[in-house]
Amino acid sequence: MDVVEQQSIEIEAKFSVASPEILARLAKQRTGLPGYRFGAVSRREVVDVYLDTPDHRLLRTGYQLRTRVVDGEWRVTFKTRNEGSDIGIHRRVEIEAVLDENSLPAQVGNLPEAIVEALAGTAAASDPLDVLCVLEQTRKVRAVTSTTRGHRRSAAAPLAMLSLDEIRIRQQREGALLACAYEIELELFPGVDVAELQVLADRFVGTYDLTPSRESKLERALVILSRHPAESPESWQGVRAEMHMGEACRILWHEQLMQLLLNEAGVRHSEDPAYVHDARVAIRRARAAAHIYAGYFKPKAIRPHMQPLRKTARLLGAVRDLDVAIAKLERYQQKTRRRTKADRQETLNVWRSQRAVAFAALVEWLDSAKYARFVVDFLAFCRTPGAGIVDMQPQPGEKVTPFQLRHVAPTMLVTSFERVCAYEVWFEQPDAVPVETLHRLRIECKYLRYNLEFMAGLLGPESAGVIDRLRKLQDDLGDLNDAVVSRQLLSAESAREEKAVARYEEDQAKIIDKLSNQVRGDFTDFVAGANRLCLWSAIARIS
Repeated sequence: MDVVEQQSIEIEAKFSVASPEILARLAKQRTGLPGYRFGAVSRREVVDVYLDTPDHRLLRTGYQLRTRVVDGEWRVTFKTRNEGSDIGIHRRVEIEAVLDENSLPAQVGNLPEAIVEALAGTAAASDPLDVLCVLEQTRKVRAVTSTTRGHRRSAAAPLAMLSLDEIRIRQQREGALLACAYEIELELFPGVDVAELQVLADRFVGTYDLTPSRESKLERALVILSRHPAESPESWQGVRAEMHMGEACRILWHEQLMQLLLNEAGVRHSEDPAYVHDARVAIRRARAAAHIYAGYFKPKAIRPHMQPLRKTARLLGAVRDLDVAIAKLERYQQKTRRRTKADRQETLNVWRSQRAVAFAALVEWLDSAKYARFVVDFLAFCRTPGAGIVDMQPQPGEKVTPFQLRHVAPTMLVTSFERVCAYEVWFEQPDAVPVETLHRLRIECKYLRYNLEFMAGLLGPESAGVIDRLRKLQDDLGDLNDAVVSRQLLSAESAREEKAVARYEEDQAKIIDKLSNQVRGDFTDFVAGANRLCLWSAIARIS
């Protein structure tokens, strides 16, 4: 019989590490921090197998389900949604139990009763469980103790457990080793004030130049796996020069689909609009890839996946547009005199109501069986090399059509750059460029930027500056578009709050004029000869 050992609040600080050198440094017996003492080092080997339903429902809701083998004993742990802070501190509820049978649970109903109850309303007992990924970890752990006696705690009492983790990532239990990652954790001991961990985490960041991590090991592993092409060398990320263009697109789709799924819990539960924004960006990138690479797939093979993408994009866009408009109007209210704030409150209330309706429609779609089927089918498509690909391998005597990335991408990037440069005919005129034309320029910039970022691992170092200048142009175009959308949304409210709306519209018009001038300068910098040379040099490295 499965026995629940504990239900607790896990509080820890996480730091991503690029190489193992810092782990070795922190594992030295005498390593310490001013005001803190490190205990003896012990080493553990653990194997974590993460499970989920085929449609990734637990991940999408913000849950994690992990089985861990430690010294031959199997444990299962359920963790609730995690949202890391800016300094990398994570707090979540976890339920842990020992499994009597040394095997993976085949379905939700095979889990301990406490976990099945926690999943009620999210997953049915009959839902199957699949392996998400496998993380093998070498963990070097040591206690961290304060050497300064405080008013509330003895100086000898440990504050946190320091874990120095080398992580080996596999897709399946018997699968190939695909990548390695490194992480540092500081897990707070029960009964210790979280403020102690905040001070300790700050000290670690300052002393060892660490980067706080807002993602869990599982999230980090899934991102890595989504960027790992089939049959590629260990630790390879992203596309490869000799790939069929369709297979390159498959990697890009997989990466963006995983970003969409990883942001879904935040979209559902967080008040931070960044989750909606990031989910929408993932959809935009996936659709941009479809626009760029569609010719390398059989139309019937990708059509079933594109329609749900379009619907998800439309529903996310409706929420995002209102998030931006509400935030802009709230900032405007804060800058205006108190007596005029009430004039726009009715508009703000209407937009919030519209946002609630748009959000409800989005969640209804995310909860639907059609969306779940889309997730299952598109994930399978993204993980199946050859699926839907147009075979362009020439036969003896046939005309050769370029299909490998190294042969197609250089011309594709130059052509996309040409489409952006073509807007010079508008900027050479003294009159302001129409906002409708700037919107079209924004779309062309989006395709070029996404394509450059897709290929960034193959381009020369010069591409970084090109992408930065393009990002500046695109950001200003995006801010200008947000102001235009806000002004359009206000038109429906003009009858009720004519004077207040007129003042706000005037303010947005000034913003549009200012951004239009900034865009002119950004565009001139981007199409300048020096930037062109940087782009040609970066593209020449593709081989």
